[in-house]
Amino acid sequence: MRRLLKSTRAVSPVFTTVLLILVVVLGMSMAFAYLVSYVKDFQIGRGSAAMELFCIEDVWFKGVGGSGPIEISVYNYGKVDVNVTGLYVNGQPIGFNQPSGHLAIPIGGHGNVTTVNVRLDPDVPYYFRLVTERGSICEGEYVSPSEGEP
Repeated sequence: MRRLLKSTRAVSPVFTTVLLILVVVLGMSMAFAYLVSYVKDFQIGRGSAAMELFCIEDVWFKGVGGSGPIEISVYNYGKVDVNVTGLYVNGQPIGFNQPSGHLAIPIGGHGNVTTVNVRLDPDVPYYFRLVTERGSICEGEYVSPSEGEP
């Protein structure tokens, strides 16, 4: 009996096996929880923002030196359609002339965002930020032309 109590050879492999099973179960539980969250984000639409790629191609300043519209050309090179819902100029929200309140651009398509009349000063850099309904942002800085330029 004394020899049985001093022998610990059988405890170590059992304990190691239980510990290994516990680590594997915890790891798989964490991976499963991440996967469920990831799938839920895609079902809601947040995950598709990663496939939303668009850029500002060009900016036309009309009516420099006074009040005039700004026309922004946008190109969608992503894997999903883009709906531009917000425009900010120097951090201030600016309305744009779209009947639906947003600009829908299909995959591989182009679109133009035309602002309402904005006070423009010549030779001033303006910082533009376009925001989509999924939360993607495209931004850039453009300088308004001099009054003598077309």
